[in-house]
Parts: sequence; C-alpha cells; structure tokens
Amino acid sequence: MLPLLETRRSLPILGAIAALVGCAAGSPGAPPSADSSSVLAALRSGPDAQHYGNDVYSSQLYGNDATVYRRKGTSLEPLETLHGGISAPQGTVATPGGWWYLTNGGHADVLIYRTTANGPKGPLGTLDDAGELPINVAVTADRNLVAVSNATGAGSGTGSVSVYLNRSAHSSRVLTYGSDLLQGQGVAIDSHGNCFWAFNDESKPSASGSIVEFDQCNGTGTLVLSGITSAGGIVFDRSGNLYYIDEAKGIYKCRQTSQCALFAAGFGLPTNMNFDGKQSHLWVADATGYIDAVNPQTGSIEQKTLSIDGDPYGIAPAPGS
Repeated sequence: MLPLLETRRSLPILGAIAALVGCAAGSPGAPPSADSSSVLAALRSGPDAQHYGNDVYSSQLYGNDATVYRRKGTSLEPLETLHGGISAPQGTVATPGGWWYLTNGGHADVLIYRTTANGPKGPLGTLDDAGELPINVAVTADRNLVAVSNATGAGSGTGSVSVYLNRSAHSSRVLTYGSDLLQGQGVAIDSHGNCFWAFNDESKPSASGSIVEFDQCNGTGTLVLSGITSAGGIVFDRSGNLYYIDEAKGIYKCRQTSQCALFAAGFGLPTNMNFDGKQSHLWVADATGYIDAVNPQTGSIEQKTLSIDGDPYGIAPAPGS
C-alpha cells in the first residue's frame, strides 16, 4: 500500500504511464477495436437491457487490473479479477443500464464492458484516446455523451477533456483550459449536459487544484472553484450538488456548485468516487488499500472494505449514478 505522500500525481509516474501509451499500438494484450461492425452493432443496439447483478468495480493502477465485487448492502465479496488488455487503469463509471467504462491509460483508450448476472462481459469495445493519458471518465445515462479526463497529452503536454458524442468510438473534440501545464483529474457531466473538469496546475507551488465548467461540453471553460490542495474525482448527486475530492483533506459537498464545505473525512488517500444507483451510498476508492461506503446524508464512513488486489484508484457501483 502506498503512503499518503506517494501519490499518482507525481510526474515520474505519469511519465512512465505515458511511455506505455506510446508502445500500446498493436501490442498482444491490447483490447479489441470498437471499429468492427459487430462491436458497433452491439454497442448501438436498442435500449439498454435489464441490469442484473449487484456489483461494485474497482481499478488498481499499479496492478494493471480491475476487481469485481458482489455487493450485499455495504458488504463486498470478491467475484473475479480482470487482467486482459488492462494497463494503468484509474477512473471508472457504470451507467444505470449496466454499461461499465474503465479508463485504460497504458493503451490510451477507455474499455467498455457490459454487466451481466455472472459479472461483466467484455470488453465489447473501446473509446480511442490516442495521444492522451485517460485518467477519468463520465457518461450520461443514454451513453450519447462521454467525457474523458486526460492527465497529460502528447501535443502540448497539458491535460484535457476528450468528448465523445452519439456513442462514437472517436472523440468529437478535445477541450483545454488556459495556458498553464495542467494535470487532469476528475470529470463529471451535470443534468444539463455541461462538463465539469478537475485538474491540478503544475505551475502553482501549492493549492493548485481547480474545477472548471465547459458549457454543453464545449468552449474554453469557466472557473468554478479554485484553491483545492490536490484535486481528485468529482461527481454530482440527483439534486445537482457537486462533490469533489481534495486528496489531502477528504470529500467536499457544494450547494449546487458553490458554498462548498468538508463533508467526509477519515480516508488515507481518496482518489475517486461514484454514487450507487439509488444514491444510498457514495462509494470511495481510497488508494491506501480500501473501498469505503459513505452515508450521503451524514458523510460518515459506514463500511471500510480492504481491497484484495492492491490500492484502488477507481470505483464504479453497477448500476452507476
């Protein structure tokens, strides 16, 4: 397990992952392409089928794997661990229909799985994020809008947000903010179709984290929050309230996108979070080796589960929020 100060935010670690991106093309372990007609037909077909199972997915950056847990209340029992084609995974999310998206930094793409009664099936396809380092992902319920946070990029080297429309396997545009060197972190889509992006500014010596809003997931972005010690994952609840992780302090809850206050603490290194389908719990990936179930009313940690496959950097209850 990693000590608090040895976080994924260090540039040497990001550089090592970026090196994996450069050699991923054509590698034997690469996941299947989403360009084949059979895969596209499966991904585009009709309404989502009924969701079966009650799983929670976690991703282990340094283990190059993802773990499937079967959930009963807040208790988690390991079901299986996935390895094939997974390299440097981090942020992850599941839709209400049971589609599971997993960032795959080592291959510069996002893997797409389907939840079944016996665990996830796939990957059934990918989102191509060539030249970028995907670190987090947000998806609308109909899957017609996907936003991927990139920690760094091959061009300018700064972080960005890749936007995918109408279930395309290729991005429609890439969003950036300002001219500083940014490390992308969390990403979320609100109920109005706006993208929110959390990042850390490498040019600032401290409190370098900020969150910006891209209206309709387009344009140059508007600053929403700043002064975050170390920004991590972000998510909205059904009332439109923004939650964000400050890895040094815990989880903050805002009234809409302002009047933010510390909501939950007691973590070692919180990195990412997502609500379950009924928003009965906020699930948190703690990269000191735990998965936490947080009461969304009180902010208390109701269950702390030891990760069986190393330190989790992403968490996705299925169906997702």
